[in-house]
Amino acid sequence: MNNSDTFLLESKLKRLKISFSKKNGKIIIWQAKLDYTILIGLILFPLLVAIAGIVFLFVEDIGLDASARKKIIGVIIFVGAIAMTNCFRMFLKFKSNKATKVLGYKEIIIKNKDTSIRFDAATIDKFTFTINEVSEENYRGSLFLVDTKAQEHLLLGFDSESEQYIIDDLKWFSNYFEQHVQLNS
Repeated sequence: MNNSDTFLLESKLKRLKISFSKKNGKIIIWQAKLDYTILIGLILFPLLVAIAGIVFLFVEDIGLDASARKKIIGVIIFVGAIAMTNCFRMFLKFKSNKATKVLGYKEIIIKNKDTSIRFDAATIDKFTFTINEVSEENYRGSLFLVDTKAQEHLLLGFDSESEQYIIDDLKWFSNYFEQHVQLNS
C-alpha cells in the first residue's frame, strides 16, 4: 500500500474515533475510543436532567396542575430517551470494534480473547458490508471479511447521521482492505 492510502486510512479511523497504532510496519486497529462529548453531552447530562425532573416531581410539593405535570413528564421521557439511545449507540460501537485487527504484509489478523485468525488473499473470498437504520436520522454500518468457508468476520462498525457517509466509508474501507491483501491481483 502506498503512503497516501495509509494516511487516508488513519484519517478515517481518527474521524470515526477508532483506536489504531503503527508498530513494526503493521497497522493495529482496536477498540473504539470513548467519545467524551457524547458521553457527557448526550448521555450523562440528559440522564441528570431526567433524574432531576423525577426528583422535582416527587419531592417538591408546589401544586402543579395536571398540564404542567404532563409537560414535565414529557421532558423527562424525551431526555431519558436521548440518553438511552446514545448509550446504546456507544455500546454497539464498542462491541463492533472489540476484536484487534492487525494489518501486516498482505494479511489481516483478527485477534479475540481466545483466538487469532490470519487471513490473506488465499483465505478471503470478499469483503461485504451492511447498513441499518438505528433511529430516524442515525445509521449504523458494519464491514465484514467473508472467508472461503463463507463465514463472516466483523472488521469495523461505526455510525453516522448520514446514510451516504456510511456507504462511502464502507466502500472505501472495503476497497482499501481488498488492495491491502491484494485480493483481486
